[in-house]
Amino acid sequence: MICLECDKEFIKTNRRQKICSKECIRSRKKNWRINNPEKVIENRKKWATNNPEKVIEQRKKWATNNPEKVIEHRKKWVTNNPEKVRENRKKWGADNPEKIREYRKKWATNNLEKIREYRKKYKINNPEKIRERRKKYTLNNPEKVRETRKKWATNNLEKIREYRKKYKINNPEKIRERRKKYTLNNPEKVKENRKRWVANNPEKVRANNIKNLKTHRIKYKDDPIRKMQQNMRSAMSAALSGKRKSEPTMDIIGCNVEELYQHFESCSSWEPWMTKENYGRNGWDVDHIIAISKWDSNCPLQFALCWDKSNLQPLDHIANLKKGNK
Repeated sequence: MICLECDKEFIKTNRRQKICSKECIRSRKKNWRINNPEKVIENRKKWATNNPEKVIEQRKKWATNNPEKVIEHRKKWVTNNPEKVRENRKKWGADNPEKIREYRKKWATNNLEKIREYRKKYKINNPEKIRERRKKYTLNNPEKVRETRKKWATNNLEKIREYRKKYKINNPEKIRERRKKYTLNNPEKVKENRKRWVANNPEKVRANNIKNLKTHRIKYKDDPIRKMQQNMRSAMSAALSGKRKSEPTMDIIGCNVEELYQHFESCSSWEPWMTKENYGRNGWDVDHIIAISKWDSNCPLQFALCWDKSNLQPLDHIANLKKGNK
């Protein structure tokens, strides 16, 4: 009998034998697989569908015996199929949230330095995104934010004090503006806080008064124009309140006290609640229509025009503070 694969003669051992040896059988199968790839794929698919357990066992054995090839194969598949990888990860994450949390905790505990470096770089490269996230979180979780801030403040009192000292030294103008706005918007609270502070700190009040007197005297000695303006204000306020008479002051204003009150009552800024008794703080003030700072006090004519009754008007105390040097 001649072999169908190697064309050699051989003696049969069976009636159906057509190939001489096992080597020829293997080579014949290989050649058939090479010439019929589609049929091979179909046969494998059929066998896999009919024998899923055997397929799993074979894959496990091959993976245990060839770990390096498995890793290479996975890397190639991941690089060639990024979309499928994302979909598979999302599905697995949705089905296994607890495993993901455990894995992340373990990785975080073992890689603290990497996390710190990554966060630093992210903060430097993405400041706007961080601000938006913080705003959204604070709006959606105000109670949690308050609790965390309170805990941090109680545990870091020294850091807060140092930060406030530095901020006061570097930003005096901002602090003044904030205080002005707060006093204008909350006059009653400011009064209550001052009364409490004065009652609880009499020694500091005395020390501050002594310092203020010293600085006031020094400024009066060095700045005669300031002295003249302050004397004018105090004299006019004393005349209006009836504490004393000041004829030279009223001569500069151009009328007596009664005529000045009549002038105030005729002004458009006069309100029905304004009286002689509530003149001063918590009531109404005498306001300069054109501010004192806009006149040249060195010029006698401009000084007289500044303090003339035509430049004076009654104005609510809080409104006068808001007006300022306008």
